[in-house]
Amino acid sequence: CQLPLPLDAKQSLFRECCMKRVCKGCELAAGKCGMWDCPFCRASVTDESQALAMIRKRVDAGDPVAIYFLGNRYRFGRNGLEKDVTRAVE
Repeated sequence: CQLPLPLDAKQSLFRECCMKRVCKGCELAAGKCGMWDCPFCRASVTDESQALAMIRKRVDAGDPVAIYFLGNRYRFGRNGLEKDVTRAVE
């Protein structure tokens, strides 16, 4: 929709497929049209292992948002990763 994202982070979602924040309004509008894929990049909904593979692919490409996101996944032990602060800092 190209509208600015709301300041309240609870009104938007972070999508691992494209490393973009998408407003919940766009998510809702896409769902009403029967499109359950990402409204920004049109990637299909993935499970944790596929999402992690997508994140690592973007990290290998040097995407700073993906690097930060993967570091947080290691820091808090999410997406099936073991909690590892040292690896998070790398």
